[in-house]
Amino acid sequence: MLNESANNMVPETERGIIAPDGSTKARIERAALSLFVERGVDGVAVREIAAKVGITDAAIYRHFKSKAELAESLMLAIHDRLTVLVQDINGEGVSFREKITNLVNNYCAAADDDWDLFSYHLLHLHHFPHLFSSENDSHVRRLGPISVCAHMLKQAMDTDEIEPGNAQLLAFMALGIVLQAASAKAHLRLRGPLSIYAPEFDKAVWAVIRHR
Repeated sequence: MLNESANNMVPETERGIIAPDGSTKARIERAALSLFVERGVDGVAVREIAAKVGITDAAIYRHFKSKAELAESLMLAIHDRLTVLVQDINGEGVSFREKITNLVNNYCAAADDDWDLFSYHLLHLHHFPHLFSSENDSHVRRLGPISVCAHMLKQAMDTDEIEPGNAQLLAFMALGIVLQAASAKAHLRLRGPLSIYAPEFDKAVWAVIRHR
């Protein structure tokens, strides 16, 4: 799940998101991501991304058709990674209680592994409602981590591992415990990697699921 380059000696500015580590495209991705997280997609110009990389505006267009395509590709990368993360956990042959612990731990690990990318998803997903809507014929409706988590919870309800209820709402409540703390970290109100808080998140998520 985690980007293997986190364990390599690749400078953060050259760490690829979709592109290979160290490539010009990877450097463009990282520069854009840093600026988008700081100021939002609309607040960043292509020339600023180019200047941060040390290339011309035209060089960016050799890799991305537009700033919108670049911004969307970054959002889809993290959205799909988090979705697969939850899918993989749901497919594990362990107890439901263990799945919840793994969900919390892996979500925190994903955030710590690439905080800029995770916070981009956290803070700017609202900028891309068209990417996840069936109303736009140019995009196929995509599953997301909340929907997959809701499916996992519904399965647990169907097998009487937890009480029946609104699985979608419960998924928002459960993941919201981690995401609200992540939001506090993004706004500099919580310090350190999220993983150090994982044991507390785990207990809180289980309490919401089991004792609501």
